[in-house]
Amino acid sequence: MTGLVALAVVALLVVIGVGMMRRPKAFRRPRTSRRARSRTWAPEDLGLLESDLAELTAIGHRVEQEFDRAPVQVLLHRVGMVMRRNVPLRAVRPGPTHGLARMCFADGTTLQVQGRHVGDLGHLAVTAVTHKVRVSDFHAEQSRVVLDLDWDRGHVSVLAVGLDQDD
Repeated sequence: MTGLVALAVVALLVVIGVGMMRRPKAFRRPRTSRRARSRTWAPEDLGLLESDLAELTAIGHRVEQEFDRAPVQVLLHRVGMVMRRNVPLRAVRPGPTHGLARMCFADGTTLQVQGRHVGDLGHLAVTAVTHKVRVSDFHAEQSRVVLDLDWDRGHVSVLAVGLDQDD
């Protein structure tokens, strides 16, 4: 009988704890469908005139055409600085989407990367904790940058797809 009462008290405490951990409804984000999030905005939704929206769209297209390869060039420059300065990898954290990870270097540089093979990112995450991992080589491959990372007992190659902010 005492065990049953103790179990009921523990269950009650768990329910109260879970209830307190949930955010109040006022702070929850409203659920929106993927279609609603990716919809095209009307000028009046943004407080713009039709002519302003057309002008901004034209400028956006010109920028896209002019700086088409800029993201890869920026990545190459940043990774080159990390390699030249021999900056060690400090952490590999989960990325914003499935299959991506954040590689955080000691100088604050953070890259979004994909593994070239299954298990590469997990292996790299564990290795970054136990060894000094450094960029040994890099090169551009289509719209990505290939990073070769070395440590005293191994090597792995990953694809950098963009810069990111450290959390």
